[in-house]
Amino acid sequence: MSDKRVFIDTNIFIYALTQPKDKHELFKHDKSIELLKNILHDDKTIIVSLQVLNELHINMLKKFKIADEIVLNTIKETLLDIAKVVGLEYSTYHFAFDMRQKYNLSYWDSLVIASALEHHCTTLYSEDMQHNQIIEKQLKIVNPLK
Repeated sequence: MSDKRVFIDTNIFIYALTQPKDKHELFKHDKSIELLKNILHDDKTIIVSLQVLNELHINMLKKFKIADEIVLNTIKETLLDIAKVVGLEYSTYHFAFDMRQKYNLSYWDSLVIASALEHHCTTLYSEDMQHNQIIEKQLKIVNPLK
């Protein structure tokens, strides 16, 4: 199992790509950027799914009121330069069902986990899931904002 593939959940990109409004958001912004820089410095491959791309886009559009074209360009000029985007297949959907049953996960979290596992990631960086949980003896969930 290679430690060279990591999966990044939506919230990390949201913090990295949006302007913080207060000290708490500034902390998350800075930590997210630091995490991404460290991953790239360590020559690891960042994996994201189309689900993450879509969640990022809609959040920047609706929550942060950023124009659609600006969001698209921001994603193209930042995320696509540093990450490999992977699709969702029926196998991912079905595997996510198994993960939900086994680990009592939410629907969307199970899709993220299934994508990470299918693409041989060893670490999943997310603010929303259980810190230090190990899934299938392969994937460690890390909250880099703790």
